[in-house]
Amino acid sequence: MSGTEVSSTSTGGAAVVAALAAHGIETVFGIPGTHNLAVYEGLAGQSDVTHVLARHEQGAGFMADGYARASGGVGVCLSTTGPAALNVLTPLGTAFADSVPVLSIASEIPSRGLGLGKGFLHECVDQLGCYTPVTKFSARVTEVEAIVPTLCSAIAAVTSGRPRPAAIDIPCDILDAEGIPGDAVPEDEAESDCDEQAVQRVAKVLDSAQRPLIWAGGGVVRSGGFSALARLAERLDAPVFSTVLGKGALPADHRLSAGEGLLHPAASDMRADCDVMLAVGTGFGQLETVSWQLPMPPVLIQVDVDPAMIGLNYDVQDSIIGDAGTVLEALCEAVSERKPSRADEVAAMRSELRRLSIERCGHVVGLIDAVRSGTPREAIFVNDLTVAGYWGRYLLDVYEPRSYLYPWNFCTLGYALAASIGAATARRDCPVVVLTGDGGMLFNVQELATAVQHGVPLTVIVFNDDAYGVLKPQQEDRYGRTFATDLMNPDLVRLAESFGADGVRVNSAEQLGKELSTAVENDRVTVIDVPVSVPWPIWKGQEAVVATRKDTA
Repeated sequence: MSGTEVSSTSTGGAAVVAALAAHGIETVFGIPGTHNLAVYEGLAGQSDVTHVLARHEQGAGFMADGYARASGGVGVCLSTTGPAALNVLTPLGTAFADSVPVLSIASEIPSRGLGLGKGFLHECVDQLGCYTPVTKFSARVTEVEAIVPTLCSAIAAVTSGRPRPAAIDIPCDILDAEGIPGDAVPEDEAESDCDEQAVQRVAKVLDSAQRPLIWAGGGVVRSGGFSALARLAERLDAPVFSTVLGKGALPADHRLSAGEGLLHPAASDMRADCDVMLAVGTGFGQLETVSWQLPMPPVLIQVDVDPAMIGLNYDVQDSIIGDAGTVLEALCEAVSERKPSRADEVAAMRSELRRLSIERCGHVVGLIDAVRSGTPREAIFVNDLTVAGYWGRYLLDVYEPRSYLYPWNFCTLGYALAASIGAATARRDCPVVVLTGDGGMLFNVQELATAVQHGVPLTVIVFNDDAYGVLKPQQEDRYGRTFATDLMNPDLVRLAESFGADGVRVNSAEQLGKELSTAVENDRVTVIDVPVSVPWPIWKGQEAVVATRKDTA
């Protein structure tokens, strides 16, 4: 690839900005600080990279995460030294757990003070070392000339293999100094390939299967393998279940889309009858396997870009290492086409799941229906940890890839509001709707100011039970009482209005659908307060994991 020339002499801060622009980075999220002002001066002097000013560095990190998930590109956040850099660790951990390409660029204390513990402003004993558990690449730059190649290597790392975050630390004196950074030349991406012998071997097993299933995970979404997934499912006549991160990989109205209900009792017959399962881009995590108690079919085939994931949580009879999209394309060419016959089976399973959900709590089913009916097909839903959102995993139909964002493996409370700003910035072509609880909303409520200031249209639905509603039933089940889980909340309508957003309170599914339809059609920030308390969408077999945390692994 051709490089973008950086001026012969440049500050380190300007070199950072130029290198980002050379990689096609159009938006960054961050907060200026004393040590990284040279980067902000670099941003002020150009127009290729837009900056979104967050109100907290954690918010900036979540914005970068939401941007990456919604766009399929790299999300970038900027922070200053010490406490600011460490505020980004939770977003980096969230992105690491869900395999999201996020790049954090932070300043550091002056080079001369590194490792001395002298008490420099914002000094952290080992800021670089803090990134180790939550990144796949981290580096400290010690000269202006190293900024561009280090940034090129970081972006190459987060976009190759299993995408995970990277972090770069740059001492403030290096950002202020002038040097000759050189040209920013993005590293060529390695072509995706897979083992053709493994593909032919797996194709033979799939052709011989009587009742195959496909379990599509986040790897399918990340790889852009949506069309190939649909074609393979149709050729095999195989129902497709999705994980939480795989939701949207196959449109919910596709005849073979079985949704996210693999664990649900409504799917028990399909699971029991399955003789071969093809699991693509999923790691078989605890919550999606009932602490690894979920029985697998006689033949389990795993596809993953990360060799370390193969057979990690379940023994597999065969596997293919490679990018999910590439593998799915290869399998499409290798398997035989079958006569369609299983669409009615899928429809019956989904109907039974809905019937059982209504039987457990019809009110919340009505609310989820209102969310769907009040939004267009292409709407992006950004989720926080809230009980009503848990119901949405099973009941909220999603039709487009990268339109269902969820901090799944880290289960990070407070993710959704900030992440939705990143998603809406990346995807101005479709409405973005936040599904959050009151507890999660108040973790990062200050980012409403960011959305209003930057004119980012959002609709925030707050399922408000004046409590940490995810935790209360766990306390009741384990201890017979609750403690420290009730909340005294502000008036969320007036709070929204104080930020310059619109606020409205609704008391029925019908009102929710009406207000939501209005909100997604305008270009403002709207908070919809929904006072409601609903039970967990659990059933026999899940209580042990949810309430008592029993682990049989």
